Amino acid sequence: MDRSQWRERNLIMLSLVWGKHALPVYWQCIAKKGSSNLAQQKWLLAPVLKLLTPYPVVVLGDREFHSVKLGEWLEQSGVKFALRQKKSTFIQENGQDYQALNHLDFKPGMARFFRGIHCTEEHKLGPFNLGVTWKRKYRAKGPEDPWYTLTNLDDLKLTLAFYRARWGIESMLKYCKTGGYNLERTWVNETRLLALVLLIAFAYSLATFHGETLKAMGVRNYICRVQELQRSVERHSHFWIGLYGQLWVGAMNVWSELAMRLVHLKAHKWLNFQQGLHALSTIQSDV
Repeated sequence: MDRSQWRERNLIMLSLVWGKHALPVYWQCIAKKGSSNLAQQKWLLAPVLKLLTPYPVVVLGDREFHSVKLGEWLEQSGVKFALRQKKSTFIQENGQDYQALNHLDFKPGMARFFRGIHCTEEHKLGPFNLGVTWKRKYRAKGPEDPWYTLTNLDDLKLTLAFYRARWGIESMLKYCKTGGYNLERTWVNETRLLALVLLIAFAYSLATFHGETLKAMGVRNYICRVQELQRSVERHSHFWIGLYGQLWVGAMNVWSELAMRLVHLKAHKWLNFQQGLHALSTIQSDV
């Protein structure tokens, strides 16, 4: 669950974790600027949770969705969750006095899993679990504060594994905007904006699936340079590869005559060209 705002448009969105990606599932515009409230979050979640009733679900949210009341509502609905908390949240452990999370004695490199805590001195909600982890700095880079993750999952490792999966929605929103479809440059009314988001959701999902297929086919190297020196992760996502794989096919259809004339100028590279043309044919068969 995440929210994105540009100019007067404020869009709150639910997406489905899909490997290292996220696929858009449901979204609504909020008729105000700034963060969403509990009522709006429940309004967004309710129809999707109903749709996914046959499946186990874990709801993930960053610090905007830190509401302990949201966690309580999800717990009562039989839904697992991992919600990042603000450091000002008060918790109670083993009947002791309530204290703010930033008053806990934590240092970089430490991790701990609290079980059966209660949250907020005013509402005294719980019991919940709380995962706390603080990564060490590496080459002077690292988080300034620990991660505080409120959850009803059973252990820290599982909680962190689920919460890290939410980064896929950040990439997805980037591709919807400056990294791909330039949604933020539209000047349409709310109705047309929601229609555009629907079209983008279809296009983004299809490109992502197509990129996964191209990876399985082993033809990604003909579309882009997959790796580069001193980089531990791949340069391009499944979405990028799926999108530009189709653009490559389209370009070859338009410029095929010129391309073949250039190919014949490099006769000693004919075997390489044949491999590339075979990859092109493979991609065309999947389009």
